[in-house]
Amino acid sequence: MRFSEILTGAALVVLASSQTPTPYYDSTSGISYSSVTQANGVTFRVALPVAVTPADAILQVIAPVKYGWCGFAWGGHMINNPLSVSWPTGATTGQKSIVSSRMALGYTAVPSPYPNATYTPIKGPAANSTHWTLTTRCQGCTIWSSSDGDFNIQNETEAVFAYACSSTPPVTPSSNTSDIQVHEEFGIWGHDLSAAKNASFSSWVKAAGNASVASRFWA
Repeated sequence: MRFSEILTGAALVVLASSQTPTPYYDSTSGISYSSVTQANGVTFRVALPVAVTPADAILQVIAPVKYGWCGFAWGGHMINNPLSVSWPTGATTGQKSIVSSRMALGYTAVPSPYPNATYTPIKGPAANSTHWTLTTRCQGCTIWSSSDGDFNIQNETEAVFAYACSSTPPVTPSSNTSDIQVHEEFGIWGHDLSAAKNASFSSWVKAAGNASVASRFWA
């Protein structure tokens, strides 16, 4: 998986977001998020618990079908922070999108599986003729340690996030261990975490766990 390569023949487009995250209520799942839609039409939504102790979050990604994969960096850059990389599987039934947990140790290195984050799908991944959607709980994405130090964004009111997207699908879309090619676009933004925190978080993940405990994966 090549989440990024520094100008190795690919034209990378930097899309620094000027969008301001806003509250968003998903009436289907009942989850409230802090949401931002990037200039390229990809939406990222984050929900967090009020308590600062658990490394727990809900991430929703909604991307136009022209993107074969999109990655979300919890530390605001490619290396030394959890990466939630998602893509459509191409399936017509069942699991229509998937997430892969990675961490890159260098800008030209292939990101490795990150075993300290566990994902649980929520309300069934979806895809249609225009967009694909991933909604997942991540345990281990908001608190991590790396060569850069120890981090805990649960304690913050704002965080810097980043994304990368590619129009090229993964080699094996049905597998969350698949190789993927260099991204064509990436961006960075400041995200309001105060709006993401909600006292109902535990009830949301409890309902999700009951429905999809058998679908937990990380690689």
